[in-house]
Amino acid sequence: MAFFENLLDRYEKNGAILTLQLDGTILEVNQYYLKMLNTTTDNTIGKNIKEFDLHLAEQGISTLHNTTYGHYHSRLLTMNANTTPVEVVFFRRHDQTNVITLFIKNLSYLDEAKHALSFLSKMYREYKEAVLVTDASGYILCANDSFSEITGYSSQEVLGKTPAILKSGKQDKHFYRKFWQELVNTGSWHGEIWNKRKNGEVFPEWLNVSCLKDDNDIITHYICQFNDITTLKKSIEEKKFHTYYDSLTCLPNRRLLFEKLAELQKSNVVKPAYFAVLCCDLDRFKMINDTYGHHVGDELLKCIANRFERRLRDNDILARSGDDEFVVVIEGEESLKNIDKITAKLLTIFDRPFLTGYGQFKMSISIGISQFPVNSTDLRELISFADVAMQKVKRLGGNQYAIFDLSEKQLVRQQHLLEQDIKVALSRQEFEVWYQPQINSITNQVYGVECLLRWKHYDHGIISPNIFIPILESNGMMKEVGDFVIETACMQVKKWQNKQKFNGIVAINVSLRQLDNEGFVSTIENILNKYQIEGCSIELEVTESLFSENNKYLIPTLNKLRALGIKLSIDDFGTGYSSLQRLKTLPVDNVKIDKCFIDNIVDSEKDLSIINALILLSKTFKFGLVAEGIESKQQADCLNRLGCFNHQGFLYSKPLRINDFETLLDDHKVNHLHL
Repeated sequence: MAFFENLLDRYEKNGAILTLQLDGTILEVNQYYLKMLNTTTDNTIGKNIKEFDLHLAEQGISTLHNTTYGHYHSRLLTMNANTTPVEVVFFRRHDQTNVITLFIKNLSYLDEAKHALSFLSKMYREYKEAVLVTDASGYILCANDSFSEITGYSSQEVLGKTPAILKSGKQDKHFYRKFWQELVNTGSWHGEIWNKRKNGEVFPEWLNVSCLKDDNDIITHYICQFNDITTLKKSIEEKKFHTYYDSLTCLPNRRLLFEKLAELQKSNVVKPAYFAVLCCDLDRFKMINDTYGHHVGDELLKCIANRFERRLRDNDILARSGDDEFVVVIEGEESLKNIDKITAKLLTIFDRPFLTGYGQFKMSISIGISQFPVNSTDLRELISFADVAMQKVKRLGGNQYAIFDLSEKQLVRQQHLLEQDIKVALSRQEFEVWYQPQINSITNQVYGVECLLRWKHYDHGIISPNIFIPILESNGMMKEVGDFVIETACMQVKKWQNKQKFNGIVAINVSLRQLDNEGFVSTIENILNKYQIEGCSIELEVTESLFSENNKYLIPTLNKLRALGIKLSIDDFGTGYSSLQRLKTLPVDNVKIDKCFIDNIVDSEKDLSIINALILLSKTFKFGLVAEGIESKQQADCLNRLGCFNHQGFLYSKPLRINDFETLLDDHKVNHLHL
């Protein structure tokens, strides 16, 4: 027993040990053996080894007592019916010839190792990234299938060679020097590199290289993993292009323009920077699109961009900032001194017609100029100043340039402040709806009313719609404020109907941006339902621009509105896009004669003839007619003689707040009773 106990002390942690009689009866076992069988001492002592050892069960225990020592491989049958691979060493002591001692080594780790090796081998072969292994000198020992798919080389072709076989020549010696320094110092390197396939095609790859070291920290192997990132780079480049460049002209877009301007602005900290911003807007380009179509306009824009680029210097910046707008940035203090001459030369670009696949087109351009740092060091303000100067040229007929007038600087800055204030004006309840009556000049009745938006600024008082409406259009708030006007008007209609104060038509101006919104019709329908009023109580006024060919996609929206009972009216008729053909096919109930025809009706035979023709058209096409902007009794009398009796203008009333307007309603009822 002492001998066995000594063995147990030395072998307990490394393997199983047990003693048997020659017939195989188990005399003693250690804990490791019991653990291997998942059993207890009571279930093993006195049992025959053949119950647990599959080799002995098949061969018999003669293997053991026919010799004094030996070894064999077997499998032990555990209590849960699993088997464990083992290696067994046995011997008989000279002083105890009837007792056999067995040392058993668990070999299950070999099965696990074989499985792991099989799994790793399969993973290596089927890994989607290319993998190759080199020795410490860089000679290739093996490569997987993905390596062959990406490079075109079979694994046999590259064995014994170095990865230099893939070298593209795009990286210089300096690159590889840094590569090896980082790899040796840190044990790994990763990054983008260009390599060459077997067919000579150069491609980008993302490479990871790791060092394998032995116990003495000496490099024994290098493992290289890489994948082809051609598609990824193309996708990134395309995304970058769409982010920073105009897809039609391939010029920098507004975003890239501001980044380049920011770089120039930043350089001013180190060294004084001087540059001019030229906002360039094509004159009457919209007419090309409307007349010939957008495909023709697009070709013309490309021709203009190409001619612009050829005229500018390499360090000048040319960007397309809008549909028919370009921005040019001219650098240098000397250039600013000669900005008049430079701009005059740019105007000569348009001296010759532009030849496209759709014919020749003669164009002109309006240019506004601001200068850094003379006008401002704020980039957005600089662009705005150039735009103000350009708009001034536009108003004078175009085909010219203007440098921003410093005397207008304060006015423009006030405009910018209004842009900030208008963002909170709705929440502050600064917007109001005012009302202007529409009068039947024969009965003196108020048959209709136009709702007009007004902004009562908390600091500056009433702001002109001519100032704040364009701001709403440009900053995206038109929908929100427009919904406010519609809901306020419908709420007021319901109050008037309940009090039997007014049952006429309420006209509300709507913009293209509102109509272009996907949920506009449902918004109107929800408001009508909320206040329980009929659609026929409401008339929506739209400008003539709605009826251009480009906006014909909005016709289904207009038809849906009419299906709700809502009437539609064309505002400012005769000043833009209307044609007899369009007027014949459009869903229109009323037309408003623009003020510009009313102003000179008393003295102008031409304006008189135009209005007479409109009256005849209204009878032919069966739509109502309203004359707006009437300021004198002579104008009203003239319209009455022609047969136009629906009037609106300061002669009858200016736009009024709700209380004043309701007083006017009461007065007109009284006056009507006295007729």
